[in-house]
Amino acid sequence: MTALQQRFRGRTLAVATMHGKERVIGPALCTTLPLAGFAAIPDLDTDRFGAFSGEVERGTDPRTAALEKAMHGTERSGADLVIASEGSFVPYPPAPFLTCDEEWLVLYDARDGSSWAHRHVTLECMAGGQACTTVDEVFAFASRMGFPEHAMVLKHREHWRSGDPVVKGITDRRTLENEAEQLLAGHGRLWVESDLRAMMNPTRMAAIRATAERFARELGTCCPQCGAVHFAISEALPGLPCGLCGQPTRSILVQLRRCALCGHSAMAPREDDRVSEDPQYCDHCNP
Repeated sequence: MTALQQRFRGRTLAVATMHGKERVIGPALCTTLPLAGFAAIPDLDTDRFGAFSGEVERGTDPRTAALEKAMHGTERSGADLVIASEGSFVPYPPAPFLTCDEEWLVLYDARDGSSWAHRHVTLECMAGGQACTTVDEVFAFASRMGFPEHAMVLKHREHWRSGDPVVKGITDRRTLENEAEQLLAGHGRLWVESDLRAMMNPTRMAAIRATAERFARELGTCCPQCGAVHFAISEALPGLPCGLCGQPTRSILVQLRRCALCGHSAMAPREDDRVSEDPQYCDHCNP
């Protein structure tokens, strides 16, 4: 029996979520790993670890928060294999004027205390906020953010304070108009933002699906030295040659996989099997 089978065969994956994430996380892992099935943990309050709309500040980094969610899921349900996710919307490092979605998934095995994590960053998510003084401004912003498919949140101000009104999950024009009018009548201005909870934001749910699919592939890759699960990519090395001049570019050439258990490492090719880069991304051809 392989380490993959020993670790996962016949077990049920519990998903620590109150926002419908099991719909994309469960199938992704069950397709790749020999699990018996998956289910969301009922009546679990994951907002206690942080809320996008500001009522609860996250007190730790995203990876730690996801692990804490998973461990809390074990404590509340008794499940021994629990996965949780945590998302952040931060400046994109290569272009800080853009906002990216950084998603973390952490899988916790209560049988021996092991945990595995995966991070995925994408620019393909509807996220933003704006101060408004008219209903027309609210609707213009909402339209840019994919409303009504993507829900909106209305608040008195950007940074929530105790006692401030907040309305989440707005997905129809009449509710958005009525709630905006009430806030403007009482305060003269308001803050409108994307509802970033997964079940209210289809592009974020898609990002979580992509993260889960990537994580499942990583978990299903075993170390060739000791056989442990999660022989994961730990580093991406640049140098993909330009397709025109052959000079190395800053694009990824190979990836380094490393085993967290025995420390074995090995080079792996790009997942897309590309062997050259478009000259437009070459500093020599396109300085």
